[in-house]
Amino acid sequence: MDRNVARVGSWAGWTSLVGILGYHLFLTVAAGQRVSGTLDVAAIRAYHGQSIVALAGVEQFLVIVPVAIFGITLRQILADTPMRRLVTSVALVALIAELPVIIVGVASQAAVVAATQAGEPVVGLFRLWDALYNSGLYALEATWVLAFGIAMRDVPAFPRLLGWLSPLTALLLGINVFAIWVGIPDAATLPSSLLLGVWLAGATLGLRRVAIA
Repeated sequence: MDRNVARVGSWAGWTSLVGILGYHLFLTVAAGQRVSGTLDVAAIRAYHGQSIVALAGVEQFLVIVPVAIFGITLRQILADTPMRRLVTSVALVALIAELPVIIVGVASQAAVVAATQAGEPVVGLFRLWDALYNSGLYALEATWVLAFGIAMRDVPAFPRLLGWLSPLTALLLGINVFAIWVGIPDAATLPSSLLLGVWLAGATLGLRRVAIA
């Protein structure tokens, strides 16, 4: 394996981690706790009446590029046996499928902001964004985290903690799929987001180790 491939993947991984966490932290500080799992028009309008909610999403359009590179690199490095080729193929398909969902989700949130500021109905657009970004997206994330995690087992370069962190993170992400439908508070999804950040850091560290081995 060309070490430069792993090096590119590690840079893409760190960029993805900073971009994803930076987006959510910035939006929380700038706009407050996001609104999810509700049809309360007043609450939806109060949050999405802020222009920064739409503007911050532009950053996510850019982050999908390093995320794609990160996923492709992981598969290229890990797919060295028939079983690993299978699970990394599943992971890569799920990860690539997530990217257009992110694009549509960010765009639909911008549409909610525009509708709110124009005084137009917002509930339907908001539900579209909520179902995409706060439900369907989690199913895809759970899939690629678990599948890549399976492929990383017994690969010395990747931290051993990923052996148990991957299924735990995937489980919490899978539970989040149902959050908006059964009334789980949005704040309760925070642990899965934190674990996903740790998982991304661990996987990126593994790529870095491959690059310098």
